[in-house]
Amino acid sequence: MFFWLPFWAFFNLIALYVDRNLDTARLYLALKSVTWTGFANFFSTYDDGVWKLKGEMLGHTGYIIMIFQFIVSKIAEKFKAIPTFLSGLLIAAGGLAIIGLANISAPTLVFLGIFFFAVGEMVSSPRIQEYITWLAPKEKAGLYMGSNFLAIMIGAFLSGFTYTIFYGVFQKMGLPEFIWYIMAAHLVFGTIIIFLFMRTGRELKEREE
Repeated sequence: MFFWLPFWAFFNLIALYVDRNLDTARLYLALKSVTWTGFANFFSTYDDGVWKLKGEMLGHTGYIIMIFQFIVSKIAEKFKAIPTFLSGLLIAAGGLAIIGLANISAPTLVFLGIFFFAVGEMVSSPRIQEYITWLAPKEKAGLYMGSNFLAIMIGAFLSGFTYTIFYGVFQKMGLPEFIWYIMAAHLVFGTIIIFLFMRTGRELKEREE
């Protein structure tokens, strides 16, 4: 829940947030300046004589993961699973906070925020799943992973209305960026709880068969 709820909330909200709260014409110009016109146009819409970047273009992290996953994984695999997982949570939290800042500062910060969130995802998700397979008896690996997927499902289900409702409230208050700060705090709080749990000496060890 510390990871999967804000993780799925990101995908539920990012496109809506970009379209409603950011200067998408400025985002289009920023994308055009580092790529080319045809590329920027493909991910944009022409509205009232102005090209505007579509929120759906930023509504996922897949393109970042395809480019950087190998590099990130090669670096992350050099460190222990749980510290790496926690580091990924903090990186993702920083990304969410930057996304919030895009509404009160430069809209182009949203690109940086999404990049950091994607890096946090690349660091955290594979390592925690790897850790779970280490813990599981070989004959029960599927059961252990199934339990992890249950957490993924619960996070996806709850994020569909919890953070969406909060976003609507903050939107009416004129403070839509606050939803990203709360999601970032959610990840930081989870990091602290897991860290304190490990400090008690309760870290689970890899099974040796």
